[in-house]
Amino acid sequence: MRGYRYEALDGVRGIAAQAVLVSHALGMAYPHLEAPVAGVVEWVGRLSVMVFFSLSGFVIATSLSRLIAQDRDRFVLPYAVHRIARIWPPLILAIVVTFAVGAIGHAGLPLLTRTGDPYRLDLIAFLRGITLTFGPGDATFVIDRALWSLRQEVYLYGVAAFAALALVRTGLVRLVAGTVVVGMIAITADRFFYPQSLALFAAGAGAALFGHRLGAWADSGLLWPATALLLVLPLATVSDPGYVDALSDHRGLLAYQAALGLPLALCLLNLATRDGRATRLFTAWRGAAAFSYTLYVIHVPVMTLVFSLRAHQGWVPGAFGTVLTLLVALAVAQGLSYVAARFVERPRQVRALIFRALGVVGHAPRPAQAEASPTRAAKPSR
Repeated sequence: MRGYRYEALDGVRGIAAQAVLVSHALGMAYPHLEAPVAGVVEWVGRLSVMVFFSLSGFVIATSLSRLIAQDRDRFVLPYAVHRIARIWPPLILAIVVTFAVGAIGHAGLPLLTRTGDPYRLDLIAFLRGITLTFGPGDATFVIDRALWSLRQEVYLYGVAAFAALALVRTGLVRLVAGTVVVGMIAITADRFFYPQSLALFAAGAGAALFGHRLGAWADSGLLWPATALLLVLPLATVSDPGYVDALSDHRGLLAYQAALGLPLALCLLNLATRDGRATRLFTAWRGAAAFSYTLYVIHVPVMTLVFSLRAHQGWVPGAFGTVLTLLVALAVAQGLSYVAARFVERPRQVRALIFRALGVVGHAPRPAQAEASPTRAAKPSR
């Protein structure tokens, strides 16, 4: 596995998280937006999540390759520990925040959730939240709707692990692992955005694994302008009142979103291997990645609380009040995420604790080299 530079990819993740934040804030501040503005906001948010999937594929392929190189036969446990250490501390915080906001709603504050549906706050709902098995009726599903993409990303981590196992092992292990991969894909084939997220993730992984063969494509002077054109092309029909629904329902548009994985992955490869203007531009945003995952998982319940308080209390009515509340919601979400991330986005320390615990019970794997990634060992993170 060749070495990649991740400073610019950190910037990509930071910018994408900010784009998701702003798109959701605009949707809360102006819930009755009409075409074409509603379509543009929806597409920017969707595109940002697509970037997360491609970026995760790139990072996970790099991580798996390094772990396999260190121990071909025992890479699965270190890989699982890396993923748990990266994903679950911020996720647990997000579920706690979501349930706290939900409790305020049950205490009498009408929450301005997207659907307005009632929600559960019991222990079972909490456990389903932290295990990403939540469903309609759980507070996690109703209040923190952004977690749909995190659930898909964790699923993709599993697909990647079993695919790697099938590639490096032989005999029965290869057969079982390959069967699991096929089964996981088949089960999710008709679910919302799973085939698209898989295609985006696979494109990012392919760019990382075969970067030496794709160098000419990544070096092309046409890559960035062509990708920009492809990314704005879906906006050609943004004035159609049914545009927002079509992004999730129209087979042609869904196939197009999956196909965008290739140019997005090539751009990521370009940023990881070249030192051009685009690399320097995204590198300048690398600091935003330090709290982007925590921001992603907690911003919706935090902003829901801010907008609900304003609506219930009648603070600063009118257009000026809406803009002011929008700015306050953005600032509160950013500030809380930044502070919280200093405690929960610490994958190296959490990994060390998990490995130490495994050592106590006699199952510690051989120490693995800390993975280098634009997400400090993952993702999104969405």
